[in-house]
Amino acid sequence: MFISQNNKSDHKFFMELALKQAKKNLGNTKENPSVGCVIVNNGTVISLGNTGNNGRPHAESNAIDSAEVKLENSSLYVTLEPCSHFGKTPPCVNKIIRSKIKKVFFSINDPDTRSYRKSHKKLKKNKIFVKQNILKREFEKFYKIYLN
Repeated sequence: MFISQNNKSDHKFFMELALKQAKKNLGNTKENPSVGCVIVNNGTVISLGNTGNNGRPHAESNAIDSAEVKLENSSLYVTLEPCSHFGKTPPCVNKIIRSKIKKVFFSINDPDTRSYRKSHKKLKKNKIFVKQNILKREFEKFYKIYLN
């Protein structure tokens, strides 16, 4: 799937696409939040993902695994801070780093203390540009139940 956007830096556009992905599996992810992910290269969407049934795999993992092209130098838009801890799945941050994605955009920090504000540090340490708080208010509403 390829979707082009004329303005290559339109973070709002790509984050809204990620939100549409998150909504696809809302209510089917058990205790995990429903997350959406969009991977973009040169202003074109090259892969999409959302949290799987019962909360696994995570949206970032699904998007990376379903990409049909190399992700090197791409940008990843995700509705919630990527996980950075080992749990029932390996950390999404490690998979992002291995895929050579160069920019990560997300809306809000994951309130799970195992990941809270940790992915930003790890990504930056690996020379990946990180920007957060995109559409923050909208995502605080979307994740209201998960944030409480």
